[in-house]
Amino acid sequence: MKGRSAIRGCGRKKKKVCGLVSLPDDVFVDCQVQLSRLDLVAITMVSRRHRYIAGSRKLWTMRYQMDSVEPYVYVLMHMYPDPSPRWFVFHPVQRRLKRVHPPSLLCPAPAPLEGSCFVTTESGIYTIGGLMDGKPTSQVTFLNCIDHKVCRVAPMNVARSGASASLIEDGKKKKIYVFGGCWDMADSSNWVEVYDFETRTWDLLSVSTPKMPLRIKESMAMDEKHVYAVDEDGEIFFFSTSECRFWAAGGAKESDPDNKNDWRLFDQTFFCRGVGGRILWRSLTELGWKEVKGLEELQQQQHIIKICAFSGDRMAIFWSQGPAYQTLELWFAEVSLTDRWQGEEWEVWGSIEWSGAVFSDSSYTGLNLLFADSFYL
Repeated sequence: MKGRSAIRGCGRKKKKVCGLVSLPDDVFVDCQVQLSRLDLVAITMVSRRHRYIAGSRKLWTMRYQMDSVEPYVYVLMHMYPDPSPRWFVFHPVQRRLKRVHPPSLLCPAPAPLEGSCFVTTESGIYTIGGLMDGKPTSQVTFLNCIDHKVCRVAPMNVARSGASASLIEDGKKKKIYVFGGCWDMADSSNWVEVYDFETRTWDLLSVSTPKMPLRIKESMAMDEKHVYAVDEDGEIFFFSTSECRFWAAGGAKESDPDNKNDWRLFDQTFFCRGVGGRILWRSLTELGWKEVKGLEELQQQQHIIKICAFSGDRMAIFWSQGPAYQTLELWFAEVSLTDRWQGEEWEVWGSIEWSGAVFSDSSYTGLNLLFADSFYL
């Protein structure tokens, strides 16, 4: 028996565990925190354990705390004649837009083609309302930018299209505030709706407004309790979460609001997309817009269709090229921003750090860039 046992055991070899797999979980997480997002994607293919930890909230919280994150630009495009829009992410090495998922796996429900508003959080993007079959919808979906899954969120109480939304810190909790978009049904009791991340529910908020309906064209959170808003007529308003009211900014008005789009707030300075390929800026306290200097090359691109933040001091600019009978191309420029005194005037200058075609396809006749923004991942 002893010899037989020895014979049975002689062929067995103890499995050797080495590398990251042999490390305790805490040490393993500390190692992954230091990796780039592209390396994290690659390491998820090694094992289930790698995949589980790479997608854990603990890991991504540590990455934010240790500033081990990088900017990634996400884009939602509707390309004709496709029936639904699709999500893309800008690949930082290949410098191309990569489809997030095959269309059949992307959305748990048909996506609105227009009229949606968007809110970005640390982990993803909320798509709120919009037009479905020509009618406003209360549908809300969330794209998780960590694992690229799209899920349904609790629908709003009121169907909305053309609304404006902001992420605001209410006390110690962040909430989504949605303004307007309820068309002829608008009144002070349903014009604002608030999403609570903890309860995952929407609540209507009764607010006081100078006029109704108040059709907000652009809105930006100024601080933890206030929103700066401009309506379709160019009138400027402020909203206070603590007082639940809008008030007019002393009769101040924006000139030509129809030709100022994609407002962004960079370090207490407004930027927007003007006409003729121009990027404009103004301070918080002045109404006069000025042109960003040094970007004359972009004025040759008459079809700038979207601007968004790229990083703390950089902007992403998108434009399309090519008529319908040629290859459809979407171009992207990464622009760094600096400000300086020039004589007696304060000027903002832009410098194109990189530009090129990030998407091209001859099977499409046109595109509508619905959303673009960056995340640190």
